[in-house]
Amino acid sequence: MGLFSNHDSDGSKANHTCPIENITNPPQVPIVGDLSFHKLIIIISGACMAFSCLVSFYLIMRHATHYSIPKEQRQVIRIIFIIPVFAIIAFLSIAFYGTEIYLKPVEDIYEAFALSAFFYLLCTFVQENDEERQAFLISSGAIKQHTIASIAVLQFPVVMLILLVVTEITEATGSYCSTSNKLYFAHIWVTVITILSTILAVMSVLKFYKATKPTINHRKPLPKLIAFKAIVFLTFVQNTIFSFLNSSGDLKPTTHYTFQDLSIGIPNLIISIEMVIFSLSFLFIYRTQEYYHKNGATAVPLGHGGYQGGPMGVKALVQAVNIVDIIQGVFSIPGALANRKNPPSQGKVWATGSQDTTYESVAMVPQEYGNSHGNAVPLQPYGQQQGQLYQHGPDYPHSPNMAYH
Repeated sequence: MGLFSNHDSDGSKANHTCPIENITNPPQVPIVGDLSFHKLIIIISGACMAFSCLVSFYLIMRHATHYSIPKEQRQVIRIIFIIPVFAIIAFLSIAFYGTEIYLKPVEDIYEAFALSAFFYLLCTFVQENDEERQAFLISSGAIKQHTIASIAVLQFPVVMLILLVVTEITEATGSYCSTSNKLYFAHIWVTVITILSTILAVMSVLKFYKATKPTINHRKPLPKLIAFKAIVFLTFVQNTIFSFLNSSGDLKPTTHYTFQDLSIGIPNLIISIEMVIFSLSFLFIYRTQEYYHKNGATAVPLGHGGYQGGPMGVKALVQAVNIVDIIQGVFSIPGALANRKNPPSQGKVWATGSQDTTYESVAMVPQEYGNSHGNAVPLQPYGQQQGQLYQHGPDYPHSPNMAYH
């Protein structure tokens, strides 16, 4: 009996058996030379995996060894690493069909983790300093979108982790059944919850980007957004399509293709090929040139203190794999939900990934700041200077819309 039991229309309880048990593959013949289709796609997927990983690890090391803005590049490294994760899982799923059901939830978890990293990257584009970012979001009216996006994005890895546990347990007990959408199997429930959680997280990031677009446009986030969303969107659509074909019985084995070739091999082969394309595109979209210590760079702040990634970028890599910031954000969700009706100027502000995640929120933005020489410098009102709030100049190296040098 499945995890989610159901009654037939006549009121009696059915003896639920996963349809996969009734699928018999005909004898297979080689498709190319002496190679079966399965062996052929193992070779192709392995080559794609090797290429994607080499290109991605090269780009990751470039960021790690030119680690000039840790809060940004920490997230960039996490985002880039989605390509090796997807490529490796796709290859293993093809090479060992029986492991696919256990590996795919891990892929979903990292996708959720990478989406959280992308949201944190957008927040850093708005303002690197947490307190100044909070003041800016309040004054610009984007604080509501930020809070909603924080909650919606950080629920994603939590939900995916829970679904991983559910998938592993129900698969081990025979009540998952990826070939059926019957309500008494866990597969349909896992699929629906995954779809809803993904849509909620992605849409909230898009709304936050729209709300802060005038502020962060100089950092050219749109190509980064499109590239990352393309990975999420394509895998989401492909998984949905093949899940439907799988459960509807439309995948018929032949003498060249087994049922596993059609339901597991082909979708993972498509992902393997896509990761090659994305690894090459990421070289340009997440390029490291803007973080170089040289005149004219667009993202290196005034007072550049040199590269901070440590020998061979080890320190940068350690910071990237340290997910304390995301865990802190997840544990902040209950407080954010409880305080949503309170004005932003009360209580604690929302944590967006800094090392210091709690500070007092700012009630209002002062109309003038004193510079390092003790002179008052008026702030530009929001809507001027390309929609920015803060006065630009050498005394304000962290102003949101300044051109970093």
